[in-house]
Amino acid sequence: MRRPLILAVITLGLGATFIAIPPAPPAVSADDIPAIQEAHFAVIDEIASWDARTPVSRIGTIEGDPVAGTIRIGWAGDVPSEVRAIARDARAQGIDVGFVAQESSEAELLEIAYDMAASMPVEGAFAIGIGQDTLSVEVPTASAAEAAGTEPIAVEGDVREVIDEAQDAAAAVGASVSVAQTDTVPANAAAVPLEAGAAIDPAAVAPIRTARTNDVAVLSGGMRVQTQFRSGAFVSCTSGFTGFYGHRPVIVTAAHCSDYADDRAVRNAAGTSIGRSDLVAELNDGELPFDLGVIAASYDARTLPRIYTGNTTTVDITGTQTTWPPSGYQLCSSGQVTGWKCDLTAGGAYVTCYGTPRGSECMHVQIVRSSGSSAFCLGDSGGPVVSRPTDAGARAVGVVSGIRGTGGTCAVEGLMAPVSQLGTVVYGLQLHTLP
Repeated sequence: MRRPLILAVITLGLGATFIAIPPAPPAVSADDIPAIQEAHFAVIDEIASWDARTPVSRIGTIEGDPVAGTIRIGWAGDVPSEVRAIARDARAQGIDVGFVAQESSEAELLEIAYDMAASMPVEGAFAIGIGQDTLSVEVPTASAAEAAGTEPIAVEGDVREVIDEAQDAAAAVGASVSVAQTDTVPANAAAVPLEAGAAIDPAAVAPIRTARTNDVAVLSGGMRVQTQFRSGAFVSCTSGFTGFYGHRPVIVTAAHCSDYADDRAVRNAAGTSIGRSDLVAELNDGELPFDLGVIAASYDARTLPRIYTGNTTTVDITGTQTTWPPSGYQLCSSGQVTGWKCDLTAGGAYVTCYGTPRGSECMHVQIVRSSGSSAFCLGDSGGPVVSRPTDAGARAVGVVSGIRGTGGTCAVEGLMAPVSQLGTVVYGLQLHTLP
């Protein structure tokens, strides 16, 4: 925890003034970050769990800094004594938890954003950023939309009417709505379709860097998988996390990897069937839509609580993030194109609407930013996003959803679908983690 600089001034008889500066707190090394983040996540989960048990959620935006040792939590209304007690206990661990006054909770803003997205009479891609008492509607410029191959959106007529209604709803909870045209376009990160029946040539799809190709009976996250779309073509993605639905072994991945539909054939990159898409309707089409679905594997298949970081190397999954991923924390991802990397930082909450031939598909995602050349590329979709691993393993945070860029195949800003709400949306669905 950073301490304020205290200057002790001592004046001696000779008139000289000496300033004694206390030593700076020891610097946090990169090796310390994973354990520090786990301690932060535990505090955030405890506060968010308390809020979730109340009749009306009041928690707002959450931002942390593992290097500075701080957590800042937005709160609409008075902070309850029970929540302040959790914060006091955290300070005993060296974690500085502070509260930021907000007029509206994140739940209230998400509801307005969902309603606005669902009411937009458009087929093109757009997005809504969620901040502290703000909603930011991002509409791609006509040239950006054309470059990305999506329909342009004119902010007039019915579109303007929907935005005006959202502004009224936001004002009622003390928030505001802004609209801006941007050069970036949200796009899902599924790879170019392969022709039906054609031999699989990964090099023709993307420069493959990692991910397992031929597992059938023993399944893990981080595998290369392909799903057959309604056209008959196969689309390439990366598997996310293994889990269970009742007694059925499953792999959690992105909904768009199955063309937003159940019962699509899924195979590994060697061409062997590993299951069919399932639970997409439950996870993607409800009141709180997520870019999530599962691959329902054979009952004989064995799932392991791990993700591939290469063809043979793995990281164990030790737990699941149970709240919206707070911004400011360092993350890692495994994708068949970008490989295994730990150069990601979580950003703000986002409602994105991907353009499709059947209209916009809107869902809750989270922004992530890379300090390197790219967060995600086409082909990484569905792949696992985790906390920085400790010696024991990593925490499941989300799966790769898309990119936020200018129409290319990769982007420095990516979008992930959080897995924190899996069990609340589909009762009985849980990830496979180490005990």
